[in-house]
Amino acid sequence: MRVIKFGGTSIGTVDRFRNVIKIIKERKKEDSIVVVVSAIGGITNKLIAAIDLAVKGNPGYKNILSEISSTHFIFLKELVNGKYYNETKEIIEAIILQLEEKLKGIYLLRECSPRISDNIISAGEYLSSSLLTEALNSAALEAIQLDASVFIKTNSAFGEAEPDYEITDILIEETFSSIGEIVIPVVNGFTGSNEKGEITTLGRSGSDFTATILARGLKADLVEIWTDVDGVLSADPKIVPDASTISELSYEEASELASLGAKVIFSKAMQPVEKENIPILILNTFNPENQGTFIGKSSSGDGPGVRAITYLQDLSLICISDISSEINLLFLPRLFGAIARKELPVILLNQSSSNQSICFVTLSRQISGFIKELQKEFRHEISSGKIGKIICRNDITVVSAVGNKLESHSNLLRKVFETLDDQGIKSLMFLNSASHKNVSFVIEKEETKRTVTELHKTFFQSETEINVRSVINGK
Repeated sequence: MRVIKFGGTSIGTVDRFRNVIKIIKERKKEDSIVVVVSAIGGITNKLIAAIDLAVKGNPGYKNILSEISSTHFIFLKELVNGKYYNETKEIIEAIILQLEEKLKGIYLLRECSPRISDNIISAGEYLSSSLLTEALNSAALEAIQLDASVFIKTNSAFGEAEPDYEITDILIEETFSSIGEIVIPVVNGFTGSNEKGEITTLGRSGSDFTATILARGLKADLVEIWTDVDGVLSADPKIVPDASTISELSYEEASELASLGAKVIFSKAMQPVEKENIPILILNTFNPENQGTFIGKSSSGDGPGVRAITYLQDLSLICISDISSEINLLFLPRLFGAIARKELPVILLNQSSSNQSICFVTLSRQISGFIKELQKEFRHEISSGKIGKIICRNDITVVSAVGNKLESHSNLLRKVFETLDDQGIKSLMFLNSASHKNVSFVIEKEETKRTVTELHKTFFQSETEINVRSVINGK
């Protein structure tokens, strides 16, 4: 058995939707399958925008809801026929009516709780899974729609819910055991429910997470994630157009790439299947013949080497200097206490061996008021000269060379330093990770494209190309 997930771009147009049906038909010939689907591309963002307008008392939310309704009725007309049309039409109308009532309530109250927000933004997946189920039935493929909130049970952390695997595994087995192998279950991604039955959402990569949760519960042989690129690439193709597809990655390598900027799959989505050693295959809906990227327990690239160049943006660098030896033992607990109170994620951290200075990188969007809080927390130490400056730099980028066993290959580290030096790129902070799977450094945001491009040339340009260039330059 395999679990197959299609993202929003994969079903973003009627033609793309038809292509997904074709892929499902081919996969069904090979194996029993379960299909997980995201909302149609752009719908989730429109639902969020509608909530924002309603909270502000702007009636423009009605226009957005009208656009959402129109999109789904266009898809319905083109993809669903016969006896399935009217039933699907009624389902879509009911969902749109519920959205209208909830948004009107937000508009009147000028507020929206996380619980109501999750209920609204999960509607995109209910709509798309309804369409896909009946489109498959219209194409003579027997399908059944299953509601993920019935069997994926989570805590009540709305927006970032975590599954209760003990209960979820049991409910998945109970739900799917009665479904015949000939039937294709279609599941709405991104969605769960808490112990009260309230709708929750699973956060970033939520539909991928749904697929891997299901794969764990069903003890599937494989998870296929269908997206709009040929797998995990050696760099962002928007910056490096000739970036190559990485054929194999270990779970650890893929997780490292995800946490440092690669957007194909997120770390959280890999956790359920990594424990069960269920592999993931990343494939391109628009290029289904491509072999994609295989993610499993180990990879053919287990030897030392750089696998990809990644980057993270919209970050801030905070540096605290001249920390007196009198207070440095108590300084860190107080600093991390302030970070915890603001729930700031620490992406990179660097401190001197004597604890006299410390720098860390966090998300810019979450830093509001934090510097003032730090200054308040350490006001006595600052006024007495026991702490020097607290400096914050925004608009920075963290660039990482991600690979395996980097600490055992000093030549790789040398190449990173030399590339930056040759290009005159100044690093604001440098860190070789404890995992030895990345070398990361902080640069000004405006240097991102040049840095990623030059590092990719350094590590991925073939020896032939280098030799040809040497001959041309007369070296």
